[in-house]
Amino acid sequence: MRWQAGNILNGVSRVTEAKAVLAGKGAHPGEGREAFRATSTLRGAIREVPQFERRPAALRYGAAIVLPVVALVMTLALEPYLQRVVFIFFWPAVVGAAVIGGLWPALLASLLSVALADYYLIAPLHSFSPGNPTEIAPSLAFLVTAFLVSSVTEQLRTTRRRATDAARENARLAVDIEQQAIELEQQLEESQSLQEQLEQSSEELIEQTAQAETADRFSRGILEGIADPFVVQDADWRFRYVNEAAARVFSDSGHGDVKDLIGKVVWEVFPSIVGTGFEQAMRRSAEQRIPVTAEAFYAERGEWSLMFCYPLPDRGLATQWKNITDAKRAQESAHYLARASETLSSSLDYETTLKELAQLVVPEFADWAAVDIVGDDGKVRQLAVAHVDPDKVRWAHELNRRYPPDPNARTGVYNVLRTGKPELYSEIPDEMLVAGTVDEEHLRISRELGLKSAIVVPLIARERTLGALTLVSAESGRRYRQADLDLAMELARRAALAVDNARLHKAELEARRAAEAANLAKTQFLAVMSHELRTPLNAIAGYAELMRMGIRGPITPEQQADLDRIKRSQRDLLSLINDVLNYAKLEAGHIEFDTRVIPVHDFLDDVESLVTPQLQGKGLTFEYAQCDSELKVRADAEKMRQILVNLLSNAIKFTPSGGRISIECESDDGTVNIRVLDTGVGIPEDKIGAIFEPFVQLDRKLTSSQEGTGLGLAISRDLARGMGGDLSVESKVGEGSLFRLKLPRG
Repeated sequence: MRWQAGNILNGVSRVTEAKAVLAGKGAHPGEGREAFRATSTLRGAIREVPQFERRPAALRYGAAIVLPVVALVMTLALEPYLQRVVFIFFWPAVVGAAVIGGLWPALLASLLSVALADYYLIAPLHSFSPGNPTEIAPSLAFLVTAFLVSSVTEQLRTTRRRATDAARENARLAVDIEQQAIELEQQLEESQSLQEQLEQSSEELIEQTAQAETADRFSRGILEGIADPFVVQDADWRFRYVNEAAARVFSDSGHGDVKDLIGKVVWEVFPSIVGTGFEQAMRRSAEQRIPVTAEAFYAERGEWSLMFCYPLPDRGLATQWKNITDAKRAQESAHYLARASETLSSSLDYETTLKELAQLVVPEFADWAAVDIVGDDGKVRQLAVAHVDPDKVRWAHELNRRYPPDPNARTGVYNVLRTGKPELYSEIPDEMLVAGTVDEEHLRISRELGLKSAIVVPLIARERTLGALTLVSAESGRRYRQADLDLAMELARRAALAVDNARLHKAELEARRAAEAANLAKTQFLAVMSHELRTPLNAIAGYAELMRMGIRGPITPEQQADLDRIKRSQRDLLSLINDVLNYAKLEAGHIEFDTRVIPVHDFLDDVESLVTPQLQGKGLTFEYAQCDSELKVRADAEKMRQILVNLLSNAIKFTPSGGRISIECESDDGTVNIRVLDTGVGIPEDKIGAIFEPFVQLDRKLTSSQEGTGLGLAISRDLARGMGGDLSVESKVGEGSLFRLKLPRG
């Protein structure tokens, strides 16, 4: 029994330790298994403890009665051998009753044992009366000893019951502890698994963190590598990221350190972009979740930007922009210059074109535009004023009438006209308005105009200042820069050229009209003179012929020779007069052409007979390359014959004796070329372009033996062109000439 109690106490101790382990934190799996083993030991010890307290009362008290009776029977049976040891078997009966029943059954067994022993074993037998006092002493000793044994047994039983209750309670605890231990074991196993997973996850997290840091460095490298300004805003339009390029732009705009921008709302930091194309593009991209590309003008900086907006997954927005001011101004310049050139070249009325030029630059390039011009009398007048509002234009004319510019002003139109130097006012301060006005009313009106910036450039052509172009920015808020001045200067240069060309053209027209009038008078004079000269020349020829015929009487041989000279001179003079008359008719447009289809071969074959006497007289060889009999031209036969005779006559005239003259023909697409070649003196290269001009002859060193008006080739070319053809020449000095008559093919 002591062994059993020890096991119980040991189990309780170990269970207590297990409870402490379970109640603690950070239990190790080995500690959970130790608690499980302690619980198993306790449960085994409890199972080994006798469960007498659970026996029924009848059994326990029945044992107290039966066991003494059994002891009596055994004593009676063995009495001869016991030598008067009456209570030898009653002791086990009492102990057995105590063990089985407890204290009270043990006391009952003790009394019953004494009674039975007294009645059956102690004299007088079968009687309860006391006999010898010495015989009473063993009974009393037995009772006392039995009582002590019963008491000890009861104490032991009580102790055992308490131990059993404690063991039972601890057994319940042990069951709970066992369950908790099992759960703890599972949790520890799960914890160990989770720890392993956590370690693996930690490793993966470390790896992913490293990758994220690498990606972040890479992304930031990309972002910082963007040369153009780039920013990121969150869903509430607060700055989240600003790259270095954007930082420089913001810093130049006077917005301080970029770190101060992070977390601030873009519309609060830059209120000037509210209502502009920038805001519209950004809001459209954020609301519709689409990339947006847009051009916008930032009036505060006077710059154009190309903006790219990209929506982000977290409802934020990435914005990148590129300064395209130079490209935009170049495009703007090309646009205005092209339109200005078109406008200025559309009419020779420069006043109309200058008014259109002023309208052209409004409102994109200027809100107001004005053109002042210097007249032929030296006075300056305002030629044009342009604005999108016609009422304001009328009001501006009235203002200019009421407050005309001061001719002695040190700035403005009159100063530009005096100096020929442009003026650029990127900002128009109030002090300038005060200095340029004459009274309070004038100052009030000027302030109401809201003038922001201005350019005044001179119109200069051939080092003469012809006027001035004024451009003013007002309601648009545009600030003019050097690039705008360069564009205005180019516009003014082209306008000045247009004005100068128009004036030159006007002067040229007047000169041409005067020349045409003089030429007409000359032509009329030549025609009249030719008619007047032909009458006396014909009379001279008639009277000379009468004298040669002897009608006036006989003449001597000497007189005959003189009359021949008179006749020859009359013919030469009449030929000259006819050339002059023909040229006058051509100039006046009085020549009529009878155009027909002419066979070239038959025509050229007849021409040779017209110059045969001249060829023979100079001893020249004539060759005619037979043309295709099917070749035909469309021409006036008389005019064509006149041209060819003139060309052959010139060839004969300038070809020395023994030379050769030839005629060839060829055809190409739609034309026929008749070529007259000679081996004459040729024509100097610097004279080729002039021989077709009227009244032009070659150098006298080459033509000293020849006479003429110099009209033959001029008349011949005009006749060829009048028939839809042309006349040209190729020549080299000392090698001869080639004249080519081109006529339409028939």
